[in-house]
Amino acid sequence: MNSLRLFIVFSIILFSGKLHSQFNPFKDLKYDKVVAFEYQGEGGLQIQKALKKESSKITKRAMLSKEQTKALENIIISPKSYGNTTASCFDPHFAIVYYKNDKVLASVSICLDCNYLISSVEIPATKHKMIKVSDDYSYPAKGFSKEARKQLHSYIKALGFTKFLKPLNTIMDK
Repeated sequence: MNSLRLFIVFSIILFSGKLHSQFNPFKDLKYDKVVAFEYQGEGGLQIQKALKKESSKITKRAMLSKEQTKALENIIISPKSYGNTTASCFDPHFAIVYYKNDKVLASVSICLDCNYLISSVEIPATKHKMIKVSDDYSYPAKGFSKEARKQLHSYIKALGFTKFLKPLNTIMDK
């Protein structure tokens, strides 16, 4: 009986540790800097491609502090930040890139117009909620929640990025 209890306790600790590390996929990145970008991402242009082939579309950049990086991570890794629908387009205008020795480790491109992000690192929270279409079909509700949209909007404005930042007055904000 004691060995069964020990096994259960050990399994719970191991499983919960694994869940915690999966909850924040950025936690284990060994980066030395994080940079935020404001850019013209029409046509689905993600930040890594813009950096390599279309740098003229980047209008602003800002080096993020550890606190600023953590604040953004807290928004985008929270299951409470998702659950809404998305638009079919993806025209991102904000992104962050994690670097190590000036090499890209990971990136996140965000579009508030389309209401979602594309990350080079899987963010489990984007798959926590589902939109049920029928008994046989549902899909991830990966669109930002109203609160997450407000938080992201404020975060982006606080960095001084405003060129592509529209007021939050869409159906996703009502």
